Amino acid sequence: MAASFLAERGYRVLARNEHTPLGELDLVCRDRSEIVVVEVKSRSGDSFGSALEAIGPVKMKRLRGAAVWWLSARGLLPCAIRFDVVVVDLDRQGLPCCLQHIKDVSGA
Repeated sequence: MAASFLAERGYRVLARNEHTPLGELDLVCRDRSEIVVVEVKSRSGDSFGSALEAIGPVKMKRLRGAAVWWLSARGLLPCAIRFDVVVVDLDRQGLPCCLQHIKDVSGA
């Protein structure tokens, strides 16, 4: 669902659910001249914190390492890299009801 959401907005999806020795990448996309690594988070409420709170410094370090490994293995470095989050809100039945795209969370 997140991949379709981004594709409809002009992103080119390069990979989904990529496993690397340093962690998993949910989505890797291209947005014009940037490679965008997208973490997908689903939430049914804020009882466990917001989606951005789930992407702390440790998670960002892991994402950066996995992204550099993945890009290097494909000969795509050097390149401009951005880290985004797509939040999928779930209703009371657990069905997706809303998607939110948060760009450039690298400072998280």
